[in-house]
Amino acid sequence: MSILESIIMGAIQGITEFLPISSSAHLIILPWFFKIGEGNIDKLAYDVLLHAGTLFAIMLIYGKKFLNILLEGIKDLKQGMIKDSLISKIIIATCPAAIFGYLCKDFIEGYLRTPYITALMLFAVSILMIISERININKGEISYQVALLIGIAQAIALVPGTSRSGITITLGILLGLKRTQAVDFSFLLSIPIIFGTFLYELKHLHYQSDSIGVYVIGVTSAFFFGALSLKFLIGYLKKHSLDIFAYYRIGIALLILLFSKY
Repeated sequence: MSILESIIMGAIQGITEFLPISSSAHLIILPWFFKIGEGNIDKLAYDVLLHAGTLFAIMLIYGKKFLNILLEGIKDLKQGMIKDSLISKIIIATCPAAIFGYLCKDFIEGYLRTPYITALMLFAVSILMIISERININKGEISYQVALLIGIAQAIALVPGTSRSGITITLGILLGLKRTQAVDFSFLLSIPIIFGTFLYELKHLHYQSDSIGVYVIGVTSAFFFGALSLKFLIGYLKKHSLDIFAYYRIGIALLILLFSKY
């Protein structure tokens, strides 16, 4: 893998990790389109480091807010008020994806990474996005029930083509959260999941020293483009709907179905 290819792969990881367009679909399609091979790198180690890049990006944007929520939760726990703590809701919402990912990882990798499943999930979540933008509930409350349902949605996002941010933001809106609330909760919720994934995959981290430049460039690219895409999405959704992402996903789904026949 060349330096330029590593920049492209890092950019793909960073952008698709946060935009609601499905990282799994793009990490299959775009490397094929750009003819990027693994070459002289350890693929598992490289993937671990790209996750580190996106973790740095999310912490740059939401790290301070997450730390404040964590400290408030600790303070509430000491005062016996943990029941209403946002951090406890984040923990509950994290459990479904952690359990589902641990128990079903091999099944997902072995049976669900197919063009048809990917296209189906791209299309299905797109329809939910379009529906969510045409209802107006706006309860504005992140209850434990809402947090758990969003957590289950995050677990479903392990299926290729779903998009973690896409399905969690969409379900948050469908459950009555304001769009900005749904976005913030979705990305706060992503911190323990991305961090947990990084720690779990850290055991694969053994890289070839002669390719260290490729790894460093990949991490830097994932961080840079991840931070940019996350800032863009936050600003964009303050004034615009999810529709453009839904239509884009439908287009990608059709392309996958078209090219899977050849």
